[in-house]
Amino acid sequence: MDFSHYTTKPVELAVELTNTKGIIKDELADPDQLLQFLEEYRPLWEGVAKSPKKSDLPAVQELRASLREVFESEDEDEAANRVNRLLDSYGAAPRISTHSGTPHLHFEPTRTSMVCWLGAITAMGLASVIVEHGIDRFGVCESGTCVDVYVDTSRNRSRRHCSNTCSTREAVAAYRKRKTD
Repeated sequence: MDFSHYTTKPVELAVELTNTKGIIKDELADPDQLLQFLEEYRPLWEGVAKSPKKSDLPAVQELRASLREVFESEDEDEAANRVNRLLDSYGAAPRISTHSGTPHLHFEPTRTSMVCWLGAITAMGLASVIVEHGIDRFGVCESGTCVDVYVDTSRNRSRRHCSNTCSTREAVAAYRKRKTD
């Protein structure tokens, strides 16, 4: 399954941001970790949003929790309501951009804080998935030792784990359990 060019990176960013809070470790526990995390996405925000500040950390952690709620939504109405609140809260407004040579839509505030940009772009990415593919593409890893989220890009919507590592770990555990029974 392919997302549009505009959707791919924002969806990836939403997943990666949400997954910075695991069962054991918080990868955004201090401001330096936030700055390091956002550095990977510099091509997306540079020239659009103000550079991140260390003081952005609590607001980004709050956004991360709100994004997790979207992934954990029980149905499309709940997911849509949560995404709509995010879009409103972070000022996502359509604008035409020509930076790539071809006019296309962006749904992000310009010349704004990093937190507003981050909230708008991740919410818009998740909104695009809901509209184009439905919420059954959203998932939370079924491994007993993981809470990471993912967007299922398989053809048959069969993904159940966030990564091959978790899938393999679960398969090995099931095999060992069958062997001892």
